[in-house]
Amino acid sequence: MMKRYFVTTMALLSLLAISASAHSLWVETRDIADAGEPLTVYSFFGHTTSATGIYVPLMDAHYLIAPDGNRQDLTMKTGDWLPGFGWIGYSNAEVTPGVNGDYVFAAVRSPGVYDPAWHGSPSDPRLSASFAKAIIHVGDEKTGGWNAGFPLEITTEVAPYEIGAADNITFVAMYEDEPVNATYSAYYWTWDAHSGADVQTGVAGDDGEFTVNFSQGGLWLVSTSYTIPGAGEWTATYESGDHYKVGDVVPYDSSSYTSTLSVWVR
Repeated sequence: MMKRYFVTTMALLSLLAISASAHSLWVETRDIADAGEPLTVYSFFGHTTSATGIYVPLMDAHYLIAPDGNRQDLTMKTGDWLPGFGWIGYSNAEVTPGVNGDYVFAAVRSPGVYDPAWHGSPSDPRLSASFAKAIIHVGDEKTGGWNAGFPLEITTEVAPYEIGAADNITFVAMYEDEPVNATYSAYYWTWDAHSGADVQTGVAGDDGEFTVNFSQGGLWLVSTSYTIPGAGEWTATYESGDHYKVGDVVPYDSSSYTSTLSVWVR
């Protein structure tokens, strides 16, 4: 019981710290298509409301999971301009779903250490890992599941491509296939994820459940974050401003996982 309370407290503190400044990883694509139809999938990192801060970070993987569970690793191209955003850095690839069923487009960012002290909050260095996914429904066959193979998953019994405006949808946060009381946030893409008055935030129950009210149609991002205490060291694989360079051994006090599901609401 004490461990559960400790992890919950860590989750609340993590929510407050992450809300202040952290960038987000998310993906976008058409969510309904026909078999054999080429589609473009997109991967973004930054803030949806601030085009000047969107760039391509070091990524571990982009892949597509077919209805039968087979994984296709994707070679992404980089772009520098998109309607609605203007001059930004982003990744994209063309995919062609071959059979009917539900596909999962997934993105995994390379982990790195982040310390809230860099932005004026109390020091709490954490090893952060980010994951993002979107579901593509091909044809008229619903296969369900919709897991991407992430350590932290957002699951639901409702097909994301069937969610409509005003729907209240229950999700479950799962870490290593077990429900966890992760923090969560849900917001429309034009809202400020960190200070918008309409952003829905909270902590999932012990059963991992949390509910989102999709108040309007369009792109929504549903995110969960889960922090596990435990000190360690990470050897930097990329440079982070004045904080560390490639090859530096960077200490951390906890590991933080963030997973984001993109939903196009009807």
